[in-house]
Amino acid sequence: MTTQAFVNSQASAQQVYHSFSGFEQMRAQARDGDSEALSGAAKQFESVFVQMMLKAMRDTVPEGGLFESEQMDFYEGMFDQQLSLNIANGKGIGLAEVIERQLGGGKPTEKPGARVDAVLGTGPETALKMPRRSPFTAPGLAALHQQQAAQRMRDASAQLDRAPAPTQWQPTSPEAFADALRPHARRAAATLGVSENLLIAQAALETGWGQKVMPRNEGGSSFNLFGIKANAAWQGDKASTATLEYRDGIAQRERAEFRAYTSIEQSFDDYVAFLREQPRYSAALQASDDKAFVRGLQSAGYATDPAYAQKILALKDRLDGASALELAAGLSARDDRS
Repeated sequence: MTTQAFVNSQASAQQVYHSFSGFEQMRAQARDGDSEALSGAAKQFESVFVQMMLKAMRDTVPEGGLFESEQMDFYEGMFDQQLSLNIANGKGIGLAEVIERQLGGGKPTEKPGARVDAVLGTGPETALKMPRRSPFTAPGLAALHQQQAAQRMRDASAQLDRAPAPTQWQPTSPEAFADALRPHARRAAATLGVSENLLIAQAALETGWGQKVMPRNEGGSSFNLFGIKANAAWQGDKASTATLEYRDGIAQRERAEFRAYTSIEQSFDDYVAFLREQPRYSAALQASDDKAFVRGLQSAGYATDPAYAQKILALKDRLDGASALELAAGLSARDDRS
């Protein structure tokens, strides 16, 4: 998919899988008096909750299966997003109906947008009022149901509140990941004497195309694109996470602290500085081509994975192929216009 095609596809993202920009669109529609906006917002909110349930279920599955890979995790995440929206737009699990019923009894003079604000937690009053208990309902059971519903709403609201934070970054596709990194990769590649696609490929391997960028200890993205650990000399912010290391050829899970940055640009700058400051990477920095560079990194112990260089070069070939197709498409379009 070309970059332009990906951008165009975002216009219909609400019909494909839910996005937080879709919530903002529905809120604007509601303020214009669209009576269907509340129903749509409630379904989207139910979709978020269903996705959280699916993620929790996947997290219970032990890792290390035959088909386990970062790419498989990425596409499973996309599948869960689509599935959650399909469930919410179908019969659902009943949460959307509860939300709509709770918020649908406003006064005639009430703005439609105010009700949607309450669903999204963006209005002045974010607490939802629970319906009156029926005199025929068991008091203990009704209270339990109310507590469970309120907790689910708080969890989902917290998820939405975290999404727009400027320190959050999670690209929606490999194309979006490559586009975000390319200007910084081009600048760093010129300094290191390698191709920009090689650096993008290395970052893609380290982060699963941006889907597994480790979070900072205090919250938000660490923007650590190259898996650089925080040693005793590191004075900046940190991100503590589990990592897969190879000891004597055997893969094992360990917990380690990594460097945390505030932007993609800072991550690339520190990567270049890190390689230059370490004498063991001098052979890699003197390499004449991409293969020699990445193999020099592996020989110097940049990563413990014995197939580290091979995996990066395979991803680079994929990026080179995509770039060639885009170039050919551009040349063809130019010939048609001439």
